[in-house]
Amino acid sequence: MRLTVRRQVRELFSRRCGYCGISELDNGAELTIDHFQPQVAQGTDALENLVYCCHACNGFKGEFWNPDPQAVLRLLHPLRDNLPEHFTESESGELVALTETAGFHIETLHLNRPQLVGHRLRLRQNERMARENLAFREQIEAYEEELRSLIERLRRTTS
Repeated sequence: MRLTVRRQVRELFSRRCGYCGISELDNGAELTIDHFQPQVAQGTDALENLVYCCHACNGFKGEFWNPDPQAVLRLLHPLRDNLPEHFTESESGELVALTETAGFHIETLHLNRPQLVGHRLRLRQNERMARENLAFREQIEAYEEELRSLIERLRRTTS
């Protein structure tokens, strides 16, 4: 596969696994490229057939392929299928299937393996902490502005 195609796939998937969402940064290395329709099933190197994915998801997927895009027992394509219609994330960090296809997809790719559930929970916690941090910084800025205003008023009254 040409390096330019590999770069395009990485950017298309924002350097994240198209199946489980883990980033290169969290993975500690570049990910691999999966042929959604495997080469053994005449899958090509066309950009629309390539999915940037982690080695774990690639291994779980293997050479699975169902040529019927309407079949229940098929994998969801990260870009062609509307994933929020098929599954959601629970408070516990697990993916919950909303369709039979999603159930098959989640089970086949082991998307509720403990490491991924923990990763999702950590991401959620980091996002919450970032929001809280921003709120604290905004509050501090408001207090600083109020303090500057009070100091200025004090200067005017003592002059």
